[in-house]
Amino acid sequence: MRPAKYRPFPKSSPQSRFQPDQPLAELGFAEQFVVWCLRVQWRMPEEGKERSVLLQRAFDALDLPGGTALVAELAGALTRAVRRPLTIACPRWRVLTGDEVRVLNFIAALQHHGASPRAALDPSWVAAPCGASPVWAPAQRFALALSAAGLTLGNAHAPASPFPEAMPRILH
Repeated sequence: MRPAKYRPFPKSSPQSRFQPDQPLAELGFAEQFVVWCLRVQWRMPEEGKERSVLLQRAFDALDLPGGTALVAELAGALTRAVRRPLTIACPRWRVLTGDEVRVLNFIAALQHHGASPRAALDPSWVAAPCGASPVWAPAQRFALALSAAGLTLGNAHAPASPFPEAMPRILH
C-alpha cells in the first residue's frame, strides 16, 4: 500500500482549469475534442488506418484539414519528451487522466493572452538542460490551429461551447 502522501502526478496548480478524474461531460466541445483526438491518435498503432480516417473526418468537419498531422506531431513529441508511460485513456473513458489534464492546461495557456504557458508546461516535458521542450512547438501549432477553427480551451468567462451538429455522427 502506498503512503498517504504519495502522489503519482504533480498536484494541479491553482491556475489549472482541468483536474484529474474530472468527468468529460463537464468540459466544453473544444476540450472534449482535443482529448478525443489525443486518445484516438494514441491508439493509432493498434487500430491503424481506420482510426486515421476517423480522425481526418473529424478535422474535415471542423474545416481543419491539417489537424490530423498536428495531433500526430504533438503525440510524437510527448512520447519523446516523457520518460515514463503516458496515461492517455481509451477514447471511451469518461474522465480525464493526469497526463490529459497537463496537455489541456498547456494548450489552454498557449491560447489565452496573459496566461503563462511556461508555468503550465510540465517539468517532465523539458528534455534539454537549457530548458527547451520538444512539446512546445507542436503544442503551439495545434493551439493556433484550434483557435483558427474557433475552438478555445478553458475560457472561464464563456459558457461551455456546444457540440457542432455534425460531430456526434462522426465521433460515434
